[in-house]
Amino acid sequence: MYYFLNNRLDPNSSGIEHAEVKRLKLFKQNGVSAKIVMSEFNRFAHRNLPLYGLTDADYVNMFDFFAGTVNYEYQAMAIEDLSIAEHFQVKQVPVGFEVYDDDRKTMEIVLFADNNIDTIRYYNADNNCTKADFYDTRGFRSLTQIYDTGDGHLSYEQFYRPNGTIYYEISYEQRPNWLSATNLQLVDLEGKLHSLMNSSQAFRIMLDELNQQDGTEKSTFISDRSNITNIPMVYMKTPARKIEHFHSIHYQDYDDPASPLSYNSISNKEQLSRTDLIITPGEQQAADMRARLHTHVPIVAIPVGIIPDEQLQAEHVSMSEREAGKIVIVARLFHEKRLDDAIKAFAQAYQTNRALTLDIYGYGDGSDNYQEEKMLKKLVSDLELERVVNFKGYSQDMDSVYNSAQLLLLTSRYEGASLAIAEAQAHGVPVISYDINYGPADLIADGTSGFLVNNGAVNELANKISEFFADASMRGQMNGAAYENSKRFSGSNIWQSWKKYVIDTE
Repeated sequence: MYYFLNNRLDPNSSGIEHAEVKRLKLFKQNGVSAKIVMSEFNRFAHRNLPLYGLTDADYVNMFDFFAGTVNYEYQAMAIEDLSIAEHFQVKQVPVGFEVYDDDRKTMEIVLFADNNIDTIRYYNADNNCTKADFYDTRGFRSLTQIYDTGDGHLSYEQFYRPNGTIYYEISYEQRPNWLSATNLQLVDLEGKLHSLMNSSQAFRIMLDELNQQDGTEKSTFISDRSNITNIPMVYMKTPARKIEHFHSIHYQDYDDPASPLSYNSISNKEQLSRTDLIITPGEQQAADMRARLHTHVPIVAIPVGIIPDEQLQAEHVSMSEREAGKIVIVARLFHEKRLDDAIKAFAQAYQTNRALTLDIYGYGDGSDNYQEEKMLKKLVSDLELERVVNFKGYSQDMDSVYNSAQLLLLTSRYEGASLAIAEAQAHGVPVISYDINYGPADLIADGTSGFLVNNGAVNELANKISEFFADASMRGQMNGAAYENSKRFSGSNIWQSWKKYVIDTE
């Protein structure tokens, strides 16, 4: 069995999750058993699986694993199933219901769209929320959080199996600048109690138990989130093959490849020695890592941008069938994506070609209150481009987006590999990108299926946009070349790399 390790699967996932899903489907197509394994609690996960064409059989979550709900049949859980005292008054509100004891609100019941229970919050006489119950989308209470009524910070969490027994508990203490998990208790599937220092230890226990369930088969674990899943993997206590898969640059300063290494998994020699193989998305990064690390651990390149056969065989959409002047960006609205450069370059090109439009597909960074997204929208406003630059958010239907676009832009400060470039070209969309580490130079046939411009050169980027839209013949040629270039990333071609470096080496 092959296990792909990550933290969570959401409706608006990043390129890493999309790459994992593509890899999973590739393995299944070639008759090799594999699953995606996630470390974070996610009560919505099984509702999200169909968005990616996955089923319960493709996915294991750590909390599901210890709760015994990896495969759990949906059960309706409506307000009628709750035990609410008869003398309480239940009032319907927009989000669900509120429950009162005379004039005092005791509960707030939030419902999912299907009218099953989402969350129940409980209130004391001072109208402070004392605890909240959170329900899995499959119809059982999965988590209770208890809050300090003094300042409202989270103080305790209990995680439940469907039968109501607790299998995981976390205690929290409020520190000056953060909330610290001070004690974790896990009851595993055999009923053994573990007192843990952190959730990584729980994840390691699960990985070992998954490994033992596979019997005498030597399983392979592939860590796709070096900063989250690599340490639990390399410190497993049962024998297994352990692979670290990089999806981004391996050094801290994106302008300086000689800067300190980003992850302990490669900077710590003892941790690195526990790894059997390192995979990068491109040859240049693999070569740079070999030169930098001086390790006996093999470092190989396997592209992540797998193009399904059905897309390669799809009818081509010519430039004349697309929306004239439509430029797209597919990227998170994060600082490292440097979308302000793209907007500024577009603004220059727009001055000489008023037929151009720019649609930006991606979600913002809630961890900093969407500062980057706010800055980008203000920039669009300041440049008076609101009519032609549109923030489209996250989309599950990228096929129609690519099939209507004439050009894709990429202005990231760094990448490991850009799925957007590979997917755009597979839909016949040429790409203009900064020549950065790593990815664009591996993916774009410069001057044929798109252009590489000097890193950070906004004026050069603007000039290339203008040049592209000024020449209909060029657009047509690059349209065909993009389709042709994407054949390099067919499932059969990528599978040969997996067979060479991973599958057939066992």
